[in-house]
Amino acid sequence: MVHFPCWLISGCILFCVVNNTVLAGAWPQPSGATQAIVSVTHSLAHRQYDPTGNAVSRGRFRKIEAQLYVEHGLTDYLTLIGQIARSTDQTEAFDRHFTQGDFRRVELGARAHLFTWEETLYSVDALAALHTAFEGDDPAASRSGDIDYEFGMTTGASTTVLGFDAFSESRVAYRHRPGIRPAEARADITLGVHFEEDWLVMIKSNTQNSLGKTPSPLGHFWSSKGELSLVHTLQPGFSIEAAAFRTFLGRNTLKETGLKIAFWYQF
Repeated sequence: MVHFPCWLISGCILFCVVNNTVLAGAWPQPSGATQAIVSVTHSLAHRQYDPTGNAVSRGRFRKIEAQLYVEHGLTDYLTLIGQIARSTDQTEAFDRHFTQGDFRRVELGARAHLFTWEETLYSVDALAALHTAFEGDDPAASRSGDIDYEFGMTTGASTTVLGFDAFSESRVAYRHRPGIRPAEARADITLGVHFEEDWLVMIKSNTQNSLGKTPSPLGHFWSSKGELSLVHTLQPGFSIEAAAFRTFLGRNTLKETGLKIAFWYQF
């Protein structure tokens, strides 16, 4: 069975709303401020990338996932982060239908602002992710009770695009997965442009791949996804996001296409 990536791209890039301005996750939350993001994604896949990277037909796969993501500024330089996710997977293959719905994971961690150099902000983060559901019969897949440890570095900078205020963010991370499961590396890049005070367009890319030895008979996996997102601030402290995403390249992973809607609260 294909080893599915643990995170949708929508869960990998993090953002905050401060004084009606949406900023990338490299920026810390102010001391005492809290942000909550409630999101729902719906993705479909009729094809998957095989071990050679070619897209081949497979049974129909559908996934609906709900996430709650929370940030809290412990100080002006240290932000606590947490996430919980529940999803329902449906697979149709060989005239058979399989449905599985569970809470998938709980993640807790922190992000620290290190310094700003030449108008670029640098921060590091660390988190622990507890898997709470079985992810498949591939030996490289996670089981309920498995805990992963991720360490990342993020840079963020304000800029302009065609005269509009904008920001860019990049993050690289390493995820340690104890046991026989292979480690994972990821790279995320985001460009956000404020076309008006209350409107933001974001273009995101995410690349994720396994590292080291793997017990999977299919070998390592990797995926490259893209997302186009539109965020509208309805009132101070409350924004809504609509997005579309797709897997463009990969190996031993699903060729997913999906939609997302999210509600951002700042208090």
